[in-house]
Amino acid sequence: MYDIYVGKQRSIVFPIMCNAHININYADNIVDFANNNDTTDDVPYGVWGHSGSFTYEAIFTPYDINGMGSGGLRGRSVQQTNDFIMPQGGSNKLSEEYLPTASRYTHSMVLFHNANLTVSLKNTTTNNSNQPAEYKIKVDMKIGGINQSFETGTVISAVSDKSWLKGNADNNFNFSGIDADGKLKYESVGITNATFNAGGTSLELTVNGSRPASHFFEGQKLFVRDGFNFTEIGTIANGGIGNLSNSDITLTISAYNANITNGSEIYIEPFKEPKYVKNMHHVAVIFNEFNNSVDIFYNGGLVHSSFHNTSGVFEFSRTDCLIGRNTTNGSTSASAAYQYMGEIHEMSLEQGTKKKITYTNSLFPFFDNTLMYLRFEEVDE
Repeated sequence: MYDIYVGKQRSIVFPIMCNAHININYADNIVDFANNNDTTDDVPYGVWGHSGSFTYEAIFTPYDINGMGSGGLRGRSVQQTNDFIMPQGGSNKLSEEYLPTASRYTHSMVLFHNANLTVSLKNTTTNNSNQPAEYKIKVDMKIGGINQSFETGTVISAVSDKSWLKGNADNNFNFSGIDADGKLKYESVGITNATFNAGGTSLELTVNGSRPASHFFEGQKLFVRDGFNFTEIGTIANGGIGNLSNSDITLTISAYNANITNGSEIYIEPFKEPKYVKNMHHVAVIFNEFNNSVDIFYNGGLVHSSFHNTSGVFEFSRTDCLIGRNTTNGSTSASAAYQYMGEIHEMSLEQGTKKKITYTNSLFPFFDNTLMYLRFEEVDE
């Protein structure tokens, strides 16, 4: 008999600033004949009874743990806030006590944790000024007591805001910064009013429209364009934003890496949105015991392939498996516990390796190979 669900796909939610997790308890799922809490005479099954090749999959929706820095307002009167975005940090703020701003840029969020296998999302950003969190997939795998980490490049990225298409006056400037595919990648902010030689640090612009100085911020990247190629010329230095005067602004930046001619158009990155918080994402990790290969897939595409350099047989540790963090100790800080914030829709572990990974909105583990399958689904009434 099949269960059929109609309507919106549900999930288990790990809210922003939570200590939530799921504990799949080892002791509750094994047979201890001697009743002595000694794993040497246990009769494990499922995940704990498996060794060798496996396929891990999860469908999830991560939240933005960066929040919006004060330099990222881009002329907006208030910061962007909702249930899927970490509040801005700073002194005397609860969000700063929960996860300090500096720790957010190196934070990893655990999807699945066993003492011998951890799959997590790792933030790859270095600031939060017009920069939501972006994530790569990180896999920690232990064979014979030796751990090795495997990381992809950034696979979950923030994208530019398209509200200007609706005639939003706040973004109604010159949008000539499109790439060869017609997608907006950069935003024109002004024209240089002098020639600047490589190595200089002062840049004078005649800005477009009524753009205020608050649209610029320290650490902001500046670009010049050659056809569809955009080259970064430097970043705005600390305290490097001058006041607007007759529509001109002076910026102090890191040393130019090229000559900039008079009349050159200068671009910045558009306002970025963490639109991934409204989408589902799929990750798969395949370990092949025959050559100790580790392949990581994102949304059906292979994004990392490597090998575990340790000889021996992989086996799951006979300890608790956790979803959402790496410890059941709720007093452990969010940073140390690698706290996950977001939603998880489905998760599975299968013995053996899948020959093909296909991204769909649901997982289909083979019944005979299933070691663990969790579906956090509800029926629409």
